[in-house]
Amino acid sequence: MNFFKNHFLLFYCFIFISFNSFAQVEETDILSAKLFVELPDYCPTPDAFDIAPDGSLTLSCPNYADRSKPGVLMRITKEGEVSKLVYVPVLQETGISKPMGIAYDDKGVLYVCDNQGNRGRLLRMTFNETTLISTEIIASGFNSINGIRYYNGAVYVTQTNLPKLKKDKVVGAVYRFKISDRNITINNDNSDKNLIYTSITQNPNRQVGLDGLVFNKEGNLLVGNLGDATIYKLTLTPEGEVSNDEVYVKLPITAAPDGINIDSKGNLYVAGFAQNQIFKVDTNKKVTILAQYPDNDGENGALDQPADLIVYGDKLIISNFDLMVAKGMKNTKHSKPYTLSYITLKE
Repeated sequence: MNFFKNHFLLFYCFIFISFNSFAQVEETDILSAKLFVELPDYCPTPDAFDIAPDGSLTLSCPNYADRSKPGVLMRITKEGEVSKLVYVPVLQETGISKPMGIAYDDKGVLYVCDNQGNRGRLLRMTFNETTLISTEIIASGFNSINGIRYYNGAVYVTQTNLPKLKKDKVVGAVYRFKISDRNITINNDNSDKNLIYTSITQNPNRQVGLDGLVFNKEGNLLVGNLGDATIYKLTLTPEGEVSNDEVYVKLPITAAPDGINIDSKGNLYVAGFAQNQIFKVDTNKKVTILAQYPDNDGENGALDQPADLIVYGDKLIISNFDLMVAKGMKNTKHSKPYTLSYITLKE
């Protein structure tokens, strides 16, 4: 998601429409979410996850809910112990950082989407256990850098909005970078050599582009269009170029799918940002609502604007962004507690 500067209101100030075009969704066996951890005051806006080399969770906190608080990465153990991993190094020109999507490579190096409007950066952060050793810039100048995944020597990132390519509708994009790339300047248009895929959001009432993404075990890239509530499957060549794209599944148009993740069996899990929902899409593409909640303050682990999720052992861990307020959203205000929820996954 892009929530920075002039994009803050544009991004989610849209009008939701009713269920006029959606997948058949089963609502049997609705589950209750539980509290995984309560976060400290310096993480009022939790966002994205990945699993660190030591098995702990790393969580990004861009902290849009309180601009006085710096962007920070949190460390959360399997037992639920919460601590600060590191403040993300700031951009000198702005004096801030806004970490959103994060991904570890197979050597334990962390890649971070620093979402700063048209000054967004893709950072490469090297650690010695929990101590930050160095930070390098893979690319900079992103308009709306958001989600990220590592796969086979490269990182793939989404941009939710490329205004230079927009005519009457928003264009979202996927970029690919080799992990050896450094200091690439992004133009946010078709001149970018690292741009591998674009998608036009058709829903006139929700002009938001590509957001969450994840690889399946076959090496296909699944990427979600938040505005159209559609998950696409991209087939990639060995060089990382898109050889085919197709609709994988459509979710209810009101869902606003944000983060997506996948389990070892190929089941897909989707955070329904707008309606406090978690969806499961099985390998037969059957869509099930696992959990859904009315407006609430997140107490006791209730879903409170879920932004990202990750399969973590037998649990699905969920971040509660709890910030955006717009017509059609369940969320009506930002408030304490700041939480991560979980749902126990069935065998």
